[in-house]
Amino acid sequence: MEHGMDGSAARTGEANLVAVIDIDACDQKIRDMHRALDGLRRENRVLKIAVAELERVAERDTLTPLYNRRHFITALHQRIARVARDIDCASLVYIDVNQLKTINDRYGHAAGDYALIEIARRLTGAIRAGDIAARIGGDEFGLILDHMTAKDAQGLVVRFAQLLSDVPVMFDGHAIALSACFGIATIAGDMTEADVLAAADRDLYRAKAGQRGTA
Repeated sequence: MEHGMDGSAARTGEANLVAVIDIDACDQKIRDMHRALDGLRRENRVLKIAVAELERVAERDTLTPLYNRRHFITALHQRIARVARDIDCASLVYIDVNQLKTINDRYGHAAGDYALIEIARRLTGAIRAGDIAARIGGDEFGLILDHMTAKDAQGLVVRFAQLLSDVPVMFDGHAIALSACFGIATIAGDMTEADVLAAADRDLYRAKAGQRGTA
């Protein structure tokens, strides 16, 4: 009888030991899972930062701090839809920098790049927070001006032309004069992006022919 009880006690002790071992193993697995989860969270944060940077690069110009042509066209599409929906007004302005090739030839391409960066800086300072400014070509910039008629946009063009011509950009000891020509188009709800861009382009060439809007 005592032998039977001793055997039962031994088996109970083994079961308790197994239970303790299982609990320790579970605790270790839980700690491993927490470490793995923390690692995934860190990787997720890194991926979010990387995606945000890719999105920023995808919509920004490679030289200036302005938007690029791709984002400009997307923004124009959105403005056309908004004008049609809300019976609002908006305008687009083409800006063609004068004599950039001459600046490049005379002072070097670094000077030309510096001039474009300075024009972008002045442009950013001249518009409102909700407006869109983009570099849409080598020496071309574009503006999308919300809640602004073509007449209002013309007033902004005059001010910006003056802002460009009043102060030359200084590069390597040289004072480089800045100037540009402008084309304006009203954004209407029944127009396509191509319609608006073509209208601004036609106005730009009329301005060049008559020297209107040239700083």
